[in-house]
Amino acid sequence: MKGDFARVSFDPSRHYSQVFQQQGRVLLEADWNEQAQIQLHLLRTLVRDLVGPCWAAGGGFAITSSSPPNADGSSKPLPLTDWQLAPGHFYVDGILCVNEAICTLAQQPYAPTPDYGVADGKSGFENPPAGFALWLDVWERHLCAVEAPGIADVALDGVDTASRAQVVWQLRLLDRMRAQRQLDDVTAALKARQAVASSPGDVAAIKQQLAEVAQLRKGLDGGDQGNASPCTLLRQLLGARATYALPRLRAELAPQESDNDPCVIAADARYRGCENQLYRVEIHQPGPAGTASFKWSRENGSVVFPVTRHALGATAEDGSASLTVTLGRLGRDARLGLAANDWVELVDDHYTLGQRAYPLLQVIAVDLAGCSAILNVPKNITPWPLDDDPRQHPLLRRWDQHDAVGAQGVLAVVEGAPIALEDGIQVTFEPGGVYATGEYWLIPARVAGNGLLDWPSTGTAPAALPPRGWHHHAVLGVTGDAGNYDECCCRFDSLCQLLQAGNGQQAGKAAATSLPSVAGAAAAVPVAAKKSRARPAKKAAKVDKPA
Repeated sequence: MKGDFARVSFDPSRHYSQVFQQQGRVLLEADWNEQAQIQLHLLRTLVRDLVGPCWAAGGGFAITSSSPPNADGSSKPLPLTDWQLAPGHFYVDGILCVNEAICTLAQQPYAPTPDYGVADGKSGFENPPAGFALWLDVWERHLCAVEAPGIADVALDGVDTASRAQVVWQLRLLDRMRAQRQLDDVTAALKARQAVASSPGDVAAIKQQLAEVAQLRKGLDGGDQGNASPCTLLRQLLGARATYALPRLRAELAPQESDNDPCVIAADARYRGCENQLYRVEIHQPGPAGTASFKWSRENGSVVFPVTRHALGATAEDGSASLTVTLGRLGRDARLGLAANDWVELVDDHYTLGQRAYPLLQVIAVDLAGCSAILNVPKNITPWPLDDDPRQHPLLRRWDQHDAVGAQGVLAVVEGAPIALEDGIQVTFEPGGVYATGEYWLIPARVAGNGLLDWPSTGTAPAALPPRGWHHHAVLGVTGDAGNYDECCCRFDSLCQLLQAGNGQQAGKAAATSLPSVAGAAAAVPVAAKKSRARPAKKAAKVDKPA
């Protein structure tokens, strides 16, 4: 949600059902957006409560094989890159995922960063590990008019209006080694939280969580997991970070520092900015504290500049180089423009869909007449290979951190200690988090009330909130030692198909053509559902072991 918003006000814990506009009042985009989010939350919660957290409609997202048999009738080994994903619908936590047309795993529409494989141009499905799971990574991508030019009306001559949210699904691989590393990060995070826990209740709760993670590890190694199925175990593994090590952040105002003169009284804690702002704190590199990093923006990361071309200059004696980036436009004023020493991120569709975290680059100079910026590329820093193809929507995104940044232009995630942003705002990462690229927190800062933050509190202390933008997961299936693929997801047919399966073709036709029979047909649904109860399909799609 990197948009130019006053604030993002939707909070499901308040249980609001509707927004009422009042006559003669100021209209804010936050109210309009909250109404849409209320309805979306209701719809997704209803779908999840009625059917379940992850399920497919009919044959949607089924793994199929179109490989012809050999001359002797035996089946051919099918490379994983050629496994096909059926078109249709899949719901993850109530979020609708749509596959418009049949595709191979290597050619899925929102291709992710390869989980396996290092060569450029590879999909990551070429050399799968022995024994793996296929799962869906589902998230919402915010698109502005630079990233989705079709949403801007040409009659406005390029002036952007509203933006869009796009559901992105990515089919990915998970094997035992990668799952072990994830559990290692979760265990380390729990131990970090345990080290600072003060109350006996907190210590006991963390010990219980450590025991649960250890039990997951035993199940992953083939030990007793309470007779849990592989599908159940995989769901628990994918949800381990959210269950045990989801990051949390507190935002607050720090008192203004004074000199050592005892006669000078420090000012009260307040926001000292001149304008209302929506600050964004976003995770850059992923991992636990010590590995993870973050960046921040006072404009919610919405200051972007379309790129038309770029050229890397010659390497200087000190090993650095300059990158000249020609822009489609500059900002309309100094507040939304570029200046020397700003840190910018090179972004295109490959970068966003790949959830990349390349180093940020610092602006050396801005050429207003040539509508270009010169960026410094330090020694041993590899910038993102930006794609100049306009169909990949290349852009520069400005971030606003300047103090205490590293060589990559970002700040280290340090837990348990306040980190100053600017104008009295400081944030604190709670101990015991495992961070993911793209997760973020929003901090509305207001000049009114002598300067304050619109941040919830628990008693007298600011609340520690989980991030926005974290991903949703669903397990599609697993491969066994024999190479067969077993589905894990539930499948539900339409009501008509359930009626036909339960009562026969003629009963279904009668229900569809006779109005008085509608009530009877509805009453028969539990019977039909019982006879064709949706459940994880075992060996629903048998695919030969990859070569």
